[in-house]
Amino acid sequence: MPVRDLADALTPDAMSSITIRHVEKFPEPEFSRLTRTVFADIQQDSVELAAMLAAEASVAPSVTHPHSPMFRFGAYAGEQLVGWSCGWMERGNVYHMANSGVVPSHRRRGVYSSLLSAVRKHASSCGAVAICSRHSVLNNPVIIAKLRAGFHVSGLSQSAQMGTLVELSFHFSEKRQQLFRSRSLPYVTPDV
Repeated sequence: MPVRDLADALTPDAMSSITIRHVEKFPEPEFSRLTRTVFADIQQDSVELAAMLAAEASVAPSVTHPHSPMFRFGAYAGEQLVGWSCGWMERGNVYHMANSGVVPSHRRRGVYSSLLSAVRKHASSCGAVAICSRHSVLNNPVIIAKLRAGFHVSGLSQSAQMGTLVELSFHFSEKRQQLFRSRSLPYVTPDV
């Protein structure tokens, strides 16, 4: 998606100071530092998990799984990266939002909503029928933002690193959304 089209994704409050750009990669080690800052209150580092992963890596060679390339959006205040979203297309024409964040100093300014809008436009232009993402159940601001944007809870899972995760899905077509709702809601309403 051309950069000029992404301007439509910005909210009026964010338009004057934030730009959303597609980038090939984020600069390191700055990006790693930003992710640690953004997820500090919900990500639980585990010495045991790190040791287990290191042991597994030493026994078996790493296997790469073919998948579509990572697509990255960055939210910039001037030239400073203040937010991002990374994802890729998965089987079944579902876009997977893998990782998103906004630095604390730029939260509640429409940056995440602007990124979400850019992701929806991009996914739709790639032929996605849905978008899915997984979030720590402790990440209420993002969960609420996505529910307000039309996402629905579609599952729960467990992660050794993040604990309980909630899966959220957005369906592009009303017909697909109705099918999802008919299969996820109870068929019989309980007697009150």
